[in-house]
Amino acid sequence: MNPTTLRRTLGLSLLALGVAQAHLALAATATPATGNAVEARVSSILDNMSTSEKINFTRVDDGHMIPKLTKWGIQGTVAYDSSMGVHVNNATFGAQYPSQSALAATWSINRAKEFGQAIAYETRISGGQQMLSPGVNLYRTPYGGRSAEYLSGEDPFLGAVLAPAVVNGIQVQGIQASGKHFLANEQEANRQAVNVHVDERTLRELYLPGFESMVKNANVASIMCGFNKVNDDYACENHHLITDVLKGEWGYQGMVISDFNAIHDAFKGAWAGTDIDMPSGLQFTEANLMPLLWSGQLTQNVIDDKVKRNLRGIVSYDLQENLNTAQTLEHTEYGAKAALDTAREAIVLLRNENTSAGAPLLPLAKSAKVAVIGDWALEAPGSPFGTANSPPNSYVTELSGLQQLASSSSNVTYLPALSLNPKASVWYQPSTGQNSISNSGVKAEYYANTSFSGDPALTRVEPGVNLNWTTSTNVTDAGTTTVSGFTPTAGAFSARFTATIKPTVSGPQIFKVRADGPYKLWVNDELVLQSDGVAYSSDVVNALVTSAKTSALTAGKSYSVKLEYQRTAGNFTPALGGLAGVQMSWSALKPPADLANYDAVVVAVGTNYENEGEGSDHGFDLPDQQADLITAVAKANPNTIVVMHGGGVSNMQPWANKVGASLQAWLPGQQGGQALAEILYGKVNPSGKLPVTIDKKIEDNASYASYPDPAQYRGTNALTDMTYSEGLYLGYRAYDKNNTKPLYPFGFGLSYTTFAYSDMKLSSNVLTPGATVNVKFTVTNTGSKAGFETAQLYVQPVNPAVARPEKELKGFTKVYLKPGQSKTVSIPLDSRSLAYYVDNTDSWNVDAGKYKIRVGTSSADLSLSQTLTTLYAEQLTTRDSNPLPAPLQKAVQVSASQRY
Repeated sequence: MNPTTLRRTLGLSLLALGVAQAHLALAATATPATGNAVEARVSSILDNMSTSEKINFTRVDDGHMIPKLTKWGIQGTVAYDSSMGVHVNNATFGAQYPSQSALAATWSINRAKEFGQAIAYETRISGGQQMLSPGVNLYRTPYGGRSAEYLSGEDPFLGAVLAPAVVNGIQVQGIQASGKHFLANEQEANRQAVNVHVDERTLRELYLPGFESMVKNANVASIMCGFNKVNDDYACENHHLITDVLKGEWGYQGMVISDFNAIHDAFKGAWAGTDIDMPSGLQFTEANLMPLLWSGQLTQNVIDDKVKRNLRGIVSYDLQENLNTAQTLEHTEYGAKAALDTAREAIVLLRNENTSAGAPLLPLAKSAKVAVIGDWALEAPGSPFGTANSPPNSYVTELSGLQQLASSSSNVTYLPALSLNPKASVWYQPSTGQNSISNSGVKAEYYANTSFSGDPALTRVEPGVNLNWTTSTNVTDAGTTTVSGFTPTAGAFSARFTATIKPTVSGPQIFKVRADGPYKLWVNDELVLQSDGVAYSSDVVNALVTSAKTSALTAGKSYSVKLEYQRTAGNFTPALGGLAGVQMSWSALKPPADLANYDAVVVAVGTNYENEGEGSDHGFDLPDQQADLITAVAKANPNTIVVMHGGGVSNMQPWANKVGASLQAWLPGQQGGQALAEILYGKVNPSGKLPVTIDKKIEDNASYASYPDPAQYRGTNALTDMTYSEGLYLGYRAYDKNNTKPLYPFGFGLSYTTFAYSDMKLSSNVLTPGATVNVKFTVTNTGSKAGFETAQLYVQPVNPAVARPEKELKGFTKVYLKPGQSKTVSIPLDSRSLAYYVDNTDSWNVDAGKYKIRVGTSSADLSLSQTLTTLYAEQLTTRDSNPLPAPLQKAVQVSASQRY
């Protein structure tokens, strides 16, 4: 037997022993195995790998996440993006869930666990072993393109509680979670090049706790480093963050995986501590790393550490002999229930004014005559574009949800004339002037060039402009037609669309175009819209959408419309949720005279895959003149109910105080229409609380000083530096510092009942090192409806020795109370709850002194207060301290018996 065969035989013997031990561990716990059995098995493989094998086990380019190692029976793992649904072959496998920002608005550990378990179950049944979720970056700016994917809101403690609960829910199902994006990935604009400058204390106190909590309270399988630079080093090449903090101070034993091709330099990425170069394996190649080993620039233990971590991911999850394969999804009820439960608890009631009858507008009577406006209410629930895009397989629209709960579906009327929809816009052929859909149409002239030169290659009448080049279809209310006789994918071309409109309501009209190339739109020969067609991002391409309103038009009068569109090579492959094609729609802006006859008007507005997602940030204002529409509708009928959608929040001025009611519904998932209807009709009492502050104006936002406009980070002269100049004073912390008031404060949310707080007591008025103080108080439902209340606890240092926010969230609890019922609840605090980070000692320090412990219903309404005293100064290590007190560390765990 030659030495190689001998080594392999011995290795296999040890491997068999490790297999048996690992299987025993898994059988006993039904959770990822740890300990000596895993390490023995890992070492037995590592010791028998060649340097070439080791290097190639740190990179993937074949669709796997953890690489294959065929010699040892390792088939590699498959990871799916999964913030709102499991992506398999560009489709959603299973449920479409509410956005992670909606989950944050539940303030519920139970909802976080339920979501994690349900989406991990679907991942397992789909044949995946890993999911790239959750995200814990902070909501630094309302511009953020990926706000939908993050569950921290603007507060690190909220993320530090919810993130490990999600991870534990995922991993108890035998699926690996991946916390992302490490670190300071709070903007998408120029994300591949932006260099975020932020001081160490701010990183430690705001941007790191969510990741720290996933490591310490959930043993998260992997951490994904981001695209951006942090203090001059790319996130995946940042030795300080990855090796010093994550792996060193926190003792993290899992894998660090790159965001998609986010390593730019092989040496820097390897030395920094990134363990897997994915998905193309561009840097961690033998050609790049072997010379670094030969020259001594990299030592063998750097490579070995990566291999051990990646092997540990395989062994601890038993993914060698027991790799799950794709199956039929039988239990759709897990995802449906989690989606509905989350949506019900995520919707935040912001405003609920009294009607002329003297009672609050909401909840509505089921017999009420309700008008519904907005394409959001008519279409399938939306999601962002990019990896979070998750079109639902089954769903309840907001319109159908209302119609199903009303005493009669005829009580709820949709007003298409006030809703932009390229499928439903009615166009009139100049030759007929008829207004029936069968006679309507748009003259389309297709040119085999981009300059509209010569004769058209094809001329025909389209039923509307909702053209998709990927599917070669035009989908309108007249049906689906196939684009034939012309092949737009064959090369660059241009198209001219001409039509006639007849408004049914006099006044300005809104025109909207969404296209993957340059366009110009004229109404009665007046140029109304134009776009250069240049995508906001080069790495994630989405069609550009713009809208504008015309001058006043007269009802019944004919007006000409002309759209010229050019398609150039290079924009032919949109991201998930993007559009390869062109759409045009129009609607009235002024409501009809009979709108005042309705008991209420529901206006569904906001953003979706057209406006938000990967690769670019968006504006603060609502798109498509929706603010003007709301203002006009509210003037016609004061009982206007505005339902806001999006991964984050949008500008609510100037209509915020003119409407009867408003709700923040986020991206509510496949059951969002049901959840919204249940809340509007009072079947469910709203309980969502804002995980972010809603600014009166964007200039009030703490980040505005350094980030006033996303457009500065686009194009050839895009900025590449971003300074977090607000430091610790983000969100509500900034409003406290400036002694100003936002439109709606962090933690705010109304209910159909009322709650009172009383009898606050501390288990001890003095906190000693190593101790936990329980803050007990009573919450009473003083109203007439049962419901949830989220009580929030903030710590306010008295005369702090260093600059600190006035107060910080350090605890919360969610309690369900029947009318008249009282419950005594308890929120734990420990030394870390009072601490601040000190850079020169690399410690969390607690100063001796007094701390006000304040409790209430939002950051701006804290009715209870007690004083806690520390007699001794403390220095807590970054390794041994935890963002969560011990009782919360236990609360975020998920029992193996709960595995689906």
